[in-house]
Amino acid sequence: MSVRPAIFYTIAFFILLPIYFWIQPSIKPAGALEQRQESLLKLGGGIDAITVAAGPESLRFQKNKDGRKFIPHDLMDAMVSLLTNAKSVEVVADDSTDLAQFGLDHPKSVITIEAPGQPQPIKIAFGNENPTHTAIYAQIEGIPKVFLLGQNIEYYQSLMFQWIEGKQGKNA
Repeated sequence: MSVRPAIFYTIAFFILLPIYFWIQPSIKPAGALEQRQESLLKLGGGIDAITVAAGPESLRFQKNKDGRKFIPHDLMDAMVSLLTNAKSVEVVADDSTDLAQFGLDHPKSVITIEAPGQPQPIKIAFGNENPTHTAIYAQIEGIPKVFLLGQNIEYYQSLMFQWIEGKQGKNA
């Protein structure tokens, strides 16, 4: 047996391998859902006030008289940052004809945002968690799309209610 055929096949392999990857079409798994990303809110002027409502409870936070900080400013800064810096969120439904499947027929909480330059407040309703429990479904009032947002927004909402309960307990 000669070494020549082994050398020839090795050279042919290394020549044909890059050509194979260059002409090979990208393969997507069958039935894979195409996910779209969109910007959530376009608020160039910032946020003046936020109202968080969960069930019968409601909290309103607005900027101080100096117009720069919220009270409690660390929680509000985090919430505002999540809402305004969300460059892309996943759109899970373009037309929300069946809100019950997302838990948006009876939302768990609603955030109302008042921003300068906006004629009306923006209301965002929050529904159920997604099946992997990593995000929650949300819908902006007047827009039929359903978005998927990270759960940290729900976390900050619960912290706000805990902060208020702690303040009320100290003042009682």
